[in-house]
Amino acid sequence: MRLSLFIGAEHRPTESMAQRLSEHVEQVRLARQLGFDGVSIGNHLSYGPTAWFPPFETLMRLTAEADGMSLGTCMLILPLYDPFHVAEQVALLDAASGGRAILGVAPGWQKDEFQVMGQDYGRRIGRYTESIDLIKRLYTEEDVTFEGQHFRTSKLTLAMRPTRKPRPPLWLGGSVENAVRRAGKIAEPVLGDTWVASSHLKNHVITEQATVFKAALAEQGKPAPTDFPVLRNIVVAADRGTVIREVGPAIAESYRILGDWGLFTGVVGDARTHPEFEDLIADRFIIGSPDECAAQITDLMRSTGCNRLVTRIQWVGMEHRYVMRTIELLGNKVAPLVRKALA
Repeated sequence: MRLSLFIGAEHRPTESMAQRLSEHVEQVRLARQLGFDGVSIGNHLSYGPTAWFPPFETLMRLTAEADGMSLGTCMLILPLYDPFHVAEQVALLDAASGGRAILGVAPGWQKDEFQVMGQDYGRRIGRYTESIDLIKRLYTEEDVTFEGQHFRTSKLTLAMRPTRKPRPPLWLGGSVENAVRRAGKIAEPVLGDTWVASSHLKNHVITEQATVFKAALAEQGKPAPTDFPVLRNIVVAADRGTVIREVGPAIAESYRILGDWGLFTGVVGDARTHPEFEDLIADRFIIGSPDECAAQITDLMRSTGCNRLVTRIQWVGMEHRYVMRTIELLGNKVAPLVRKALA
């Protein structure tokens, strides 16, 4: 099992952004020392109740502490952005990381974000698939002519090419079965492409979707991905009670905001806008002592066939010391137990 650190880049607007950024630097530094080999970051717009650090700019700041680690988005809401600009940013990140950039993309689900950017939410899937196609071609072809419904180019050449040849791998998101099947059609596993389940889904749904993804690849005559990540919410402490007492309020605050945005009713398929806390964390969070977390992770890896754990360990307002504790326990205690169990 390989480990990636997911940067919890959502913060209260009243907090010191300089301090929070400095804390993320410390988190990456510790994770690297403990054997994590990847850094990932999500993407939402900074408006309303939370400030989100922009993904590429934040990853560029973290490269100095992430020598030898991959750096990538998980996920960039691709339809919100111009694909040429995204291709350019990823190429620079790939140079800064020594050819270890990863472009993780998803169509997005928060309607208000599309309004903020002046985009039509109903056209996001078309923009998403065209953007992926155009970015691939910009990385691998000269004089790209592209005639789509959303984007058009004529003999366009991207001068800043990625360090990794022919291109950085794609991590493809999606929270419903159609999106998972789409990922199987788009992915080129021989180039490192893969699908990553949403951290907001429960374990049994992820297991089912992993089966759908592998079947979609097989239908296309494609091999299974060599790097197969799963993104999970994780908090490690002395015991479950300590997690609930110390980190529970931050988890609740984050998911209250996501619930207001329509996560549960619009994406997860829950009839409730805000599930009760115990139902919220049940089968969606890996929490407890190192032994308890190792057992839960082992079960998840076996049921999904995944071989990389992307660890989402920070939520709105969470104290930095609790984030650092989980990183330390994951690296020193949990990961060795899981690797031994899976050997």
